[in-house]
Amino acid sequence: MTDEIKDLQKGITDILVAIGKIETEIKQLGSMANKLDSTEKLAIEAMQSTKAAHKRLDELSTEIADLTKKAEDIKKEIERRIDDDKRQGRDDKRWIVGTVLGAGALIWKLIESISKGGGAV
Repeated sequence: MTDEIKDLQKGITDILVAIGKIETEIKQLGSMANKLDSTEKLAIEAMQSTKAAHKRLDELSTEIADLTKKAEDIKKEIERRIDDDKRQGRDDKRWIVGTVLGAGALIWKLIESISKGGGAV
């Protein structure tokens, strides 16, 4: 009977060792579950942050497109004004040249008239 008791005690010891191993595994599973929960929370926060950043980028993209269009419109307006100023400058020069030529012709006629006999034009 002592052999049976020893075998029984050995069996109980083996069962207790196995229970200890199972208990250790369960503790590790609990720790892993906690880590999984915190990882899931971090993943959710990261996703929310990514969505918010994407929304801000979309808004900035729209603003950049609007500013680019405004800049192009301003550039076209400046170019149009420069062309108008150049055209106006040419018109002014033509008027001055016409006036000078007209005055020169008048002076020439006056000189001709004086040299022919001193009369009025």
